[in-house]
Amino acid sequence: MTVTVDVPTTLAATFGPAARRALRPRTWRAAPPVTDRAAWAGTTDADREALLTIAAERRDAARVEYPTLARWATYSRDGDRRPYERSLRNLMECAATATLALGVTGDQTWVPTLGDAVWQLCELSAWCLPSHYALPEDGSRPFLPIPGRDVLDLNDASLGGMLAAIDTVAGERLEQEFPGIRARVHHEIRRRVLDPWEQEEYFWHGVDAPPNNWAPWIVSNVLVCAAVVEPDVDRLAATVERALVILDRFRSGYDPDGSCDEGATYWWWAGATLFEGLDLLSTLTGGACDGFTVPPVAAMARFPMSMQIDARRQVNYSDGSPVLPENANWHLLARFGETVGDDQVIEHARWMGRQHALRFDGQLAPLFLRTLAELRAPGWQDSGPAAPGMPRSLYLPGTEVAVARSEALFLSAKGGHNDVSHNHNDVGSVIVSLDGEPVVVDAGVGVYHRETFMPEHRYGIWTMRSSWHSVPWPNGVEQHEGAEYRAADTTFSDDGDRASLAADLTRAYPEAAGLVRAERTAVLHRSTESVELHDDWAFVEPGTMTLVLMTLHDPRLVDGGLAVGPARISYDAERFEAVVERRDLDDEKLRAAWGPALHRIRLVERTAAPSGSHTVRITRGTA
Repeated sequence: MTVTVDVPTTLAATFGPAARRALRPRTWRAAPPVTDRAAWAGTTDADREALLTIAAERRDAARVEYPTLARWATYSRDGDRRPYERSLRNLMECAATATLALGVTGDQTWVPTLGDAVWQLCELSAWCLPSHYALPEDGSRPFLPIPGRDVLDLNDASLGGMLAAIDTVAGERLEQEFPGIRARVHHEIRRRVLDPWEQEEYFWHGVDAPPNNWAPWIVSNVLVCAAVVEPDVDRLAATVERALVILDRFRSGYDPDGSCDEGATYWWWAGATLFEGLDLLSTLTGGACDGFTVPPVAAMARFPMSMQIDARRQVNYSDGSPVLPENANWHLLARFGETVGDDQVIEHARWMGRQHALRFDGQLAPLFLRTLAELRAPGWQDSGPAAPGMPRSLYLPGTEVAVARSEALFLSAKGGHNDVSHNHNDVGSVIVSLDGEPVVVDAGVGVYHRETFMPEHRYGIWTMRSSWHSVPWPNGVEQHEGAEYRAADTTFSDDGDRASLAADLTRAYPEAAGLVRAERTAVLHRSTESVELHDDWAFVEPGTMTLVLMTLHDPRLVDGGLAVGPARISYDAERFEAVVERRDLDDEKLRAAWGPALHRIRLVERTAAPSGSHTVRITRGTA
């Protein structure tokens, strides 16, 4: 007899009668209470030492640089996000690290530090960021927060989720010292997070189109808040139902390959927080609510591994960092792999965990739960086989991104379109490294300012413009933003020796470019250890093609081409003039990733012509 098992096709369908019956309000804990000393034993000496160092730093910083009226007003007046966000981070991370330090050491001197930080957070006029303080009903942006009116943004949700988690592990101890503090925390979580969640509609709900990382990031934290604060099982169930509807909208924006159009950096706020939300729902229902069987959730676990160039660097299209982001947590990726039964993801996560110690700096507050989980799992990276899982080659149709590698070279190339989340105008862009050293690069993104997310200003920022990406620049006309500016007929193949991505880039440019045809093929030749970028184009009238290559190393003219770090870039010097420009980096985020400068090579066609073709070749340089 054949037994047919119905597999849910939506996340909402996983919350059936059995899962609903299994809900037990206010029983979930992020970890055992800090008073259970046996449960907190076993932390490694290295983790303990690193934690106590950062906890002291954050305690001291929160006393000096904390959220003030002047810092909030700095954003409202001139769009500078950093002063308020940095001061709020100090206070949030003071609470987070004091909790962990109390748990690890049992040292009661951390109790007043934690209590003060929690109290100050409760006293803030708003938990959301100034840059996100837009009222959902009309989009208006008051200069200062309206009394009693918070906005459910990323920080509001993650701050609430962090306080809820802290309450489950340190709330009883705080209550002994400061009677009534738990009621205050629950009250603030209710009015700032759960009330807006139940009463308001936000853009990140994805009613009109699939939302980006905001949806799972906020929803996962709302679920933590509800699990801790909500005593009514029916209201808790309603929160779960609404959460799954929004997460289904988020999931619907992904193709079966699980690729994230926001890039590898934002996967750690997108796919990773989806995992955290679904993992919490499984825990709350004793496994009855299992969203991990719904496509493409399992495939999403493979994306960050697939986008790594090596153990230090990654493919960084969109608003991504070329170095591994500070929100990456390999213990979480191993848990994701274990949950979906992907041994390669598990082994890769262990391999990365052996090379990257648990971090307590960076973005600890919104990462509180995953940091707490890894801290209490010493030696997880040595619990089984470990091996790098980066693919020899891979093509992700959902984003039209390809990667390929040989013994020495790495190539990534993309087709796609210019309307992805955190978009850059970069259809046809490439990234190349040699022996792990960047050769052709994507600059990434600098520190966020108000203008970063204003459409009328975003594409005036140089890092967003196609003329500062490694793409063609026909007749001095750049690509435009929008879904209609896209690649066509993108194909990928790999026969073992030759891995190739080909795309028609014509539609990525506006009519003013005068293009009839613009085709690019990016090829990795493994037998010759070379990369070739072949461009073929035609104009309506005779025109001039410029080919752009962004590099980290300062290009030097040599016989037959340019020396760029360890590589040589060969081109037709008779037909093209090489113009090299240095771009000094004054942005702290870009400088942290690259150093003092990047460089742009413009291969400028010497003579206008109705059509043309050209091949740039990248090989190992010679001394």
